[in-house]
Amino acid sequence: MKSSILIAGFLVFMIASWAVSAEEVPLLPAETGFPQPMIPHSFYGSITAAGSPVPAGVPVEVDAPGIKKGIPENPVYSSEGGYGSPDPFRLRLAAQGTMEPGTELVFYVGGVRAEVRPSGTENEWQSSFAYSPGGVTSLDLRVSVPVTPDPAFRMTPEETSSQPVKTPLHGQSGPSQEVMLGLVAILVILAITAFFLGKRAEKKEKKSGGEEGTIQEGGSPPGDEKPE
Repeated sequence: MKSSILIAGFLVFMIASWAVSAEEVPLLPAETGFPQPMIPHSFYGSITAAGSPVPAGVPVEVDAPGIKKGIPENPVYSSEGGYGSPDPFRLRLAAQGTMEPGTELVFYVGGVRAEVRPSGTENEWQSSFAYSPGGVTSLDLRVSVPVTPDPAFRMTPEETSSQPVKTPLHGQSGPSQEVMLGLVAILVILAITAFFLGKRAEKKEKKSGGEEGTIQEGGSPPGDEKPE
């Protein structure tokens, strides 16, 4: 019984290890020859265009050497008067890529380069903002000319801004649904096999115990009797 459980557990462990190794894990810089991607720096805040709050649906983008563009977090679409959200569960504008800490990030609203300053301050407007890995910054943006929404933009009823659908980045996707279903089927088969092996082992133990009891009640088995 114990041996069958150990065998089933070992097989489950091997399958789980194979599933983990099947995921596409990003290679280290020494293995790829490319710089290591840094932790994203996320942004949200207000936007004004020509002195007025920006309309919803205007693309907002962050740029710098080594930064990733054309991903779900860059660009994002503005909401009425702003972009992103302080809510950590909603989409924000993210600067991610292979930049060094302190790299100057530049921002674009509707394709127009924006001036920036931290929200809630009276600091001078700046032309860029320093990248800080893992940072979350409320950063206000402004452009001097009116901007127009993207014609493809559609407002969702659940949120104040519509964002592109988030898709897994290359190198971060897990096993496919077919692989997971296959693993579940194998685990079920292993569980059933372990169950029947356990039952079989129990029957053998009962049978062995019954034979020993018969021998004890009837005396020594034939051939073990000593001559007088």
